This record gives sequence, C-alpha cells and structure tokens, in this order.
Amino acid sequence: MSVIDAFVRSPAQTAAPSPGPSRLREGIWAACFLAPTFAFLVAFVYAPALLAFALAFFNFHPGGTASYAGLSNFHAALSDPLFWRSMANTGLYALMMVPSTLVLSVALAALLHANRRLFRFAQSLVVLPYITPAVGTAIGWLWMYNPNFGILNALLRDVGLRPIGWLNSPEWAMPSVVLYSLWHGIGFDVLILLSAMSQIPEGVLESARVDGAGPWTRLFRITLPLISPTLFFIAVMTTIGSLQAFAQVYALSLSGGGPENATLTALLYIYQQAFTNGQFSYAAAMAAMLVICIFAVTALTRWIGHRFTFYQ
Repeated sequence: MSVIDAFVRSPAQTAAPSPGPSRLREGIWAACFLAPTFAFLVAFVYAPALLAFALAFFNFHPGGTASYAGLSNFHAALSDPLFWRSMANTGLYALMMVPSTLVLSVALAALLHANRRLFRFAQSLVVLPYITPAVGTAIGWLWMYNPNFGILNALLRDVGLRPIGWLNSPEWAMPSVVLYSLWHGIGFDVLILLSAMSQIPEGVLESARVDGAGPWTRLFRITLPLISPTLFFIAVMTTIGSLQAFAQVYALSLSGGGPENATLTALLYIYQQAFTNGQFSYAAAMAAMLVICIFAVTALTRWIGHRFTFYQ
C-alpha cells in the first residue's frame, strides 16, 4: 500500500493504535503523582465535610457521647433569629462586594493596561495587599478605623466633615468591612483582568481607534464583551468568597459580630456556636444549610452569567 493510500483511508478503515507499554507506564506515573493530592483532598476536605454533614443529625457532646437527633438541629436553626440575621448580613455583604469588585477591578485593570509605564510600577503595589495575611493587615485597619485617633476620621475633620463611627456604628460597620475586603482582595482580580486584556488582538482595538471610537467606546463595546468570560469567573468566585466571609469579619469585629450584630456573618455565627458555645451539631446543621445556599446562589449566578457572556 502506498503512502497516499494510507492517508486517504477512512477513519473506519484505520485501526486504532493499541495502548503500548509506554502509555501504561505514563498512566502509572500519572496516578503516582496524583495520589498524594487525592489522598490530601480525601483526608482533609471530603471526609471532614461528610462527617460534618452526618454530625448535623446527632447531638454531639464534647465528652464524646452522641445521640441521634434527626432534623431537630435544622429546625432549631430555622427558628433562630440570629441565624437569619447572620444570613441576611452575609447576603448584604455579597451584594456590596460583587458589584464593587467588578467595577473597581475593571477600572484599575483598564487604567494599568492603557499605561504601560504605570502598569510596570503599580502591578506589584496592586497585588501586595492580596498576598498579605488578612488578620495582620486588619490590625492596621483597626487603628485606621479608630473613632478617636484613627487616620480616616482625622482626614474627615481636616475637610470639615463629621467623624464616623466606622466599626462602632451599626450603619457603618458592614461598609467598613467591605472597604477593607476590597482593598485586600481586589489585586487578584486586577491581575486576572490584565491577563485577559492582554489576550485581545491589538488589531481589533487599532481598527476601532482608526474608525473614530474613543476610549470609553472601545472599553464598553470591545474590551468588556471580549473579556466577559473572565468577568463572569470573577463574579462567581467573588460571590462564593463573599458568602464564606469569615477572617476579615472575625478580625475587624474582634470575633464579636460588631455592634448590634451588624457584621455577624453566617460563618462567624457557625464558628461561635461550635468553638465558643460547644454546640458542634447545631453548628454543623447551620453549615450544611449554608452550603446548600451557596450552591443555589452559585447556580443562579452561572445561569445569569451565561446569558450575558460572549464566547469567541
């Protein structure tokens, strides 16, 4: 059979190559490399999650005894006003975080992408807060939020405005936590957006510039539609992270939940019930309900995002 005949043969006539020893060896090596990661996930992620879900159906006591409780822990959570307050605070936090993150990250990424010199200088400054520990930087922000000698109120006094209670005020406590969270986490989103913007063909933007499109037109008509999958990814990840807010709230509220429980998020309340009050089964039931809510909100976000996402 000639070489040409070999190329023109149909796929049905061509026999599939049989897996040889090399492929088997590659599969064994791949399994060996994946085994530690899989074992870690099973031991420290999946198994604890299943045990926590099972614990929600029992009354576990710190002494080691446990008795079957059925759905009583879930009923108690549904009738707990503080649980609903924590869920409402978590939803408010997410509603404030997601739009603010998208707007600020797009603005910073567009500014850095348009100015190459500024990009090189400010890229590390933007990502620096993200790589710092939340509890450590929260201590500095506690000083800045201090109503008496904090720098933020000092700036307000300098411009003739009244000082704000910040973390001591029920109205300003949650916005203060959101402000810190934006400062701490937005650098990661900016880097992702900069990477997406760098993948846009320069010829597309240059053609729009030649046709007379201004910077705002190019941003809203070309750049944002082309990076919409990245924006959708940031929206989903920010939503999930906001519904799991704990470290920043714990540090800024000194684990108390703020004035009048204004910053008591669901995860902080679960932590208090488990490790402060010793109600592990009750906390496990609330955690299971929170996981269900996160799955539902994430599915809704994905459904909405796919309707407005442009895929090339």
